[in-house]
Amino acid sequence: TKTQSGIEMLDALSEDGTKIVKVPYKWYSATGTADIEQVALQLAQQEAYATISRVFNNIVSDEAERGNVVNNSRVQQAITQHWEQMSLSILKGCEPIGDAIVEYNTEDGLYTVTAKVGMTGARFNDLLKNSQNVEPEGLNEEEMQEFIQINKSIMEAARKQ
Repeated sequence: TKTQSGIEMLDALSEDGTKIVKVPYKWYSATGTADIEQVALQLAQQEAYATISRVFNNIVSDEAERGNVVNNSRVQQAITQHWEQMSLSILKGCEPIGDAIVEYNTEDGLYTVTAKVGMTGARFNDLLKNSQNVEPEGLNEEEMQEFIQINKSIMEAARKQ
């Protein structure tokens, strides 16, 4: 299977806008197929954005399961709500990056495009770092400790994706 996420050094403007520098980007990719190249590109980008949601939903489910969070518990609800918001923040922070890979199949007349969406590594890490400052309301001390522990494991897993 193709890698759906990673880190890559890409060109960006320096902070003062006077030169091009290499900056690490956290990216997610996907492929789209259509008989029009632009449509295939749009499908690939839409699917790359959808990949972000799937990646984070899977991480949250896996880490909550490892943490033995009881389904529908207050901790489970707090974790799920928090990471739905985090996923949205990451989605909003991403944009199309790099060059799309375009392949044309002369037999079926279809374009297959692989495209990436992403954000700077610094911004991605800032979003994850800010994630640890969340204190959901309505949790008792024991539940809060459980939330903090699971939230930390989700952050670590997200960095590795």
